Amino acid sequence: MAKSQVVGLDIGDTQLRAAEVSLDTTNPLGSAVIQRYAEVDLPPDAVRDGEVIRGGEVANTLKSLWSRHHFAKDVIIGLGGQRVVVRDATLPTAPLDALRQALPFTVQDLIMVPVDQCQLDFYPLSEADGQVNGLLVAAPNEVIEHNVDAVLSAGLKPVRVDLAGFGLTRALARGQFGGGVVGLVDVGADMSTVVVAHAGQPVIMRILPTGGRLITDQLARTLGVPEPHAERLKIEVALMNPGEGNEQAHAAFGVIAEKCQALVEQIARTFSFYSQASGQSVEHVVISGRGGMLNGLGQYISTALRLPASFSVLDSNFRLQNSAAAMTPERRMSLPIAVGLAMGAAA
Repeated sequence: MAKSQVVGLDIGDTQLRAAEVSLDTTNPLGSAVIQRYAEVDLPPDAVRDGEVIRGGEVANTLKSLWSRHHFAKDVIIGLGGQRVVVRDATLPTAPLDALRQALPFTVQDLIMVPVDQCQLDFYPLSEADGQVNGLLVAAPNEVIEHNVDAVLSAGLKPVRVDLAGFGLTRALARGQFGGGVVGLVDVGADMSTVVVAHAGQPVIMRILPTGGRLITDQLARTLGVPEPHAERLKIEVALMNPGEGNEQAHAAFGVIAEKCQALVEQIARTFSFYSQASGQSVEHVVISGRGGMLNGLGQYISTALRLPASFSVLDSNFRLQNSAAAMTPERRMSLPIAVGLAMGAAA
């Protein structure tokens, strides 16, 4: 049985997350073994909106992470952020290689940045009447270069750059969520990734400028408290009714509810767009990411969208070993993107 061992690297704004996965390359949708997983905090502002800003600090953090956990050197880098454009697109039918080669001449009117300043790709989803529908991806060259350079400076070997949203889909739109229409919501620090997957394939992808750290920042500004105190308030109050007699808790509750309402409205618009375009509706929501652990968020999303919601789980096709097996269920919320990126080695 042929196997490959790779590491998926999820570059977040506050953490680096790495997952080493062994795959049966003769059966990419079969068993996957998560050999190890680790995460480490980044220095403040070393990464902003998914883009490496201070490459030396990120490289040093990567070196430390690899030294402690002895990951393989081959790395698939996750890419996301507001500067990465993912658009639904319809193009004339042609062989995939020809479609991709023609992208600089056919998609300039679909994106806001000059095509000669980005890397372009197209992922076909369906074909009919001489046209192919799919996802157009445009990533600025400098974003890719900054992230790749940091990985190279750490002595690692980047073998692929992949969308974080594709990794999220590979990890979660399988098993019990591999059929039908499922909404995947990964809540990060400064941004959230939303994917609508149909029969295990991503059909809509949005990167939203809302995350857990933004709630903390707003609490600190509104209440005039230090950031550590605001973080504690966020954890303690969350979306639960703070009760009576505590003015600060009530004020915090209002801020958190406002931010979460904004997130849910953006998710709802994404789901509605898909429904109007396809005539189908999202049937279930799966929540992941460190920000998704906000107390009460799952129930809030479920109630607001009138959909069943659950937290990310690793279905029976995954086996956890070593450090991954020892993780608490809460910490496993951070797993999906890094795991799915590693699975991309067999895609």
